[in-house]
Formats: sequence, C-alpha cells, structure tokens
Amino acid sequence: MPAAIRPLLLSAADVARCAPPLADVIRVVEDTYRRDAAGEVEVPAKVALHPHGPSSFLHAMPAWVAGQQALGMKWVSFFPGNARHGAPDSSALIVLNDPVTGVPVAIMEGMWITYARTGACAALAARYCANPAPRRVGLVGCGGLGEWSLRCLAALFPSIAEVFVASQRPASRADFCARMAGRGPWTLTPVDEIRQAVQDMDIVVSSVPKLQTHPIAAEWWSPGTVLIPLDITGSWDDATYGRADRVVCDHRDNLARAFERYRPGLAIDDARGIGMQDIVSGRAPGRAAATDRVMAFMTGIGSIDVALAWDIYRRADKQNRGQRFDLA
Repeated sequence: MPAAIRPLLLSAADVARCAPPLADVIRVVEDTYRRDAAGEVEVPAKVALHPHGPSSFLHAMPAWVAGQQALGMKWVSFFPGNARHGAPDSSALIVLNDPVTGVPVAIMEGMWITYARTGACAALAARYCANPAPRRVGLVGCGGLGEWSLRCLAALFPSIAEVFVASQRPASRADFCARMAGRGPWTLTPVDEIRQAVQDMDIVVSSVPKLQTHPIAAEWWSPGTVLIPLDITGSWDDATYGRADRVVCDHRDNLARAFERYRPGLAIDDARGIGMQDIVSGRAPGRAAATDRVMAFMTGIGSIDVALAWDIYRRADKQNRGQRFDLA
C-alpha cells in the first residue's frame, strides 16, 4: 500500500517560534535571487483573482527553487475593510510539496513569511541600490510592511540615525514611533506632510493602500534617494516614474500586470530597467552614480516565500513543532 500522507500543520505561532533570525531571513532571500539568476528557479507570474474589483485580490504564487529543493505555493488574500467583519485585511496559506513525489508535506500560516520576506526584499534593494551608509529613512505608511521593512533595514544598516514616518492617521504614526523607538539607534519622527518623509532621504519605503490619488510627488524625490514602493503602484504619481534614472524589478511580468491594472497610462521603460537578480548576482550595478534616483519594485515572488517556508518547515520538523494530520 502507498505510504500515508501526513502533512505538518503549522500555525502562525509555530511559524514565528521556528523562524530564523532576520539576518538569516535576508540571507535566504539573497540566495534565492542568486539562484534565480543562475536559472535554478521556476516562478511564474502571480495568478490573480479580484472578486470585488481592483480594491481586493487573491494571488496564487507557485514556485520551484531547485538548488534549495523548495517546492510549493502561497495563496494570499487582501480584502481592505475586513475589520467591519471582524477579520484581518490580509491572510495567507503556504502549501509545501515533496520535491521528489509532489505530495504535500506541510500547510502553514503565511502572513509571518509574507511580512518578513517583503521587509527583507526591501532591505536588500537598499543594500544594492542605496548609497553607502544611509542615515535618513522615510516611511510612507506604517502598517505591517512599514514595521518589517524598518526591522530588516536595521539588520543591515547600523548607520540609520533618523526615521521619518508619514501615514493617513496621526495616531497610527505616533503609535508606530513609540513602539519602534527602542529597536534601533535612531530617532523616529512622525510627520504630518508626506513630503517630510520623502525629501532629502537616503531610502524611502512606501506601503499605502491602492488609492484614487497618489500621495508621493515627483518634485520631492531628491537626487541619490532609492524609492522602494512596496505598494507597487499605490503611492507615487506618474511624474515620479518618469524621473527615475534606474528602475529595478524582481519580476517584470508581475510589474507589467500591476501597471496594466492600476496604472494603464504608463508603460514600462526597459531602457532604464534592470533585474534585481542581475544586481544581486553581480551582473549589473544597483546604481550608476551617487546622484541616481532609483525606483526598486519588489513585487513579491513566490520563490522567496517558498524558499523561506521550507527553511521554517525544516526547523519545525527538527523541533517537533506543529501537528501532523492524515490527509490520505
């Protein structure tokens, strides 16, 4: 008879307990980019559903990372306004499959991994595209992605001294600054105007919802600043994209689909474009000059989620965490 299929079920608490330190998370992400550049990764564009129009989505994100023997898929949702139903705006599951047989070996909560890998991708974009020893960071949006980005940036850049935080609500940015004040050798300043978190920064990370208006204006973008829009198309106005000297991206098809849906008046300019994988592997520099304005789109690719999920799964299996259940 065939062997029983008994996947490991990992809750959010299990994932957090088994997760590696942030420095190791960043190393896994960096290694996955390098393997992608070497042709060891199969990661198609996201398969997207929009049951309530463009304001919500579900994404299927399958991936295979051969050198890490990491196979699986993330299924992630974003439904803004879920608070009125008593549910979180975002949720995710990750299913891991045995790379030899294809049978499922784990089902795990996916939001810890989503936040951690997104913050790690932002930090790596800054490592390769920002000028050395950045001191001033601006956050436009201070939810989960803002927090994880700052945590990962801190893991790479002890030079960060000032953080300026803009958000829609004064209370949210004040709470964020109070909560993060002791997590690094910096001063955190909540600002009322978004310009104050963009102008004269070394690094700007945006993570705002999809809005009818785009709050970052091109004229605020100072020479030498790397802009990392984790919201992809949500924060910046059309002129900002035109002002970029270099456009970095980790998955062109993901970016093209986001442009088609949310910014149909803009076209991707391949003449200024460079792949994050090429930068990490040393094939291309992150910037050509200290004064370059670099826009770095970290679109969220399933290979990184799956690679990090396998690292956590292996740790959980060794630690006997989680719960096995009979699938067949």
